[in-house]
Amino acid sequence: MFLLDVLLLLPLTLPDTGISTTVCISNLLSEDIVSMHYILPASTVLSSVSFSSTIGSNSMRTVELPYVYINHIFWETTSGGVYSLSGYAPGLSVDTIEVSPAKKEFGGVFNRIYGSNPLNIVNSTDVPLVSVELTGNFIPSGNLMRNKIFLPSEFLRVWIDSGETVEITAIDSEGNSSIPFAASTATPDSIYRITPEMFFSNGDEIGYSDSQAGSWVINSITLGRITLIEAFSSNGYLIDGLDCSSSPLNTWDKVYIHHNAPIDFIILTDENGRTFSANAVDSLTGSFIVGDFNLDFGFDFP
Repeated sequence: MFLLDVLLLLPLTLPDTGISTTVCISNLLSEDIVSMHYILPASTVLSSVSFSSTIGSNSMRTVELPYVYINHIFWETTSGGVYSLSGYAPGLSVDTIEVSPAKKEFGGVFNRIYGSNPLNIVNSTDVPLVSVELTGNFIPSGNLMRNKIFLPSEFLRVWIDSGETVEITAIDSEGNSSIPFAASTATPDSIYRITPEMFFSNGDEIGYSDSQAGSWVINSITLGRITLIEAFSSNGYLIDGLDCSSSPLNTWDKVYIHHNAPIDFIILTDENGRTFSANAVDSLTGSFIVGDFNLDFGFDFP
């Protein structure tokens, strides 16, 4: 089997101090290890492993780890890559931990380490985000995603100093910027959500009338521009609609649908003939927010 990356070898005997000496062997091709961190059970604080210089490819380094079960271990490389291992328990004989490409963070949860306390951010929109920037002390400027896509429901965990307050701004895959919002590590288990309403200012508003009852339909679809919106009652009758084929809707455009009777579901059609349907309003905004996940999958659309 072709082994890559980092091997951690534990000694046969336990030191009286409870600290185990570990040998790191790096085989990261062109990447060097610049830092190593870990989280112990019942702790939310990230601890760092001390070494004086980077661990180069095909080199060896002795480091120290506590001889206890470790919840997570993280390695960062010169290219900005993050490798992680969950649930490491040292054994009484020589153990080997292989940090291979399978342990590189590709999605789901991203870790960015600039301190020891977690700031948890989740993409709560239906739109992929291409950039997340934090403005604050000791945090480098620029996109923390490092050329990765921040998909809906994924987590970005930024480790910063305790009590630090930052301002967060995101950019979606269509180039739209969110409004900035503040976040802090004061409560370690807090989750800060990047939500659809933070992008609403990017879209145009169409058809609103304060003299007519109705509902907003918000387009968060990125797969194609919208040419038709239709709203239906529970018995399938068309209540209202808008043919926008002459000026298709872009992501975050809003259309006001007029209705007195309740709407049971709405259907949006894009330029390619694909339909997207929704049968409930967003609980926070009271609007129908339709995204890529609302695609009516089938085998008959182009």
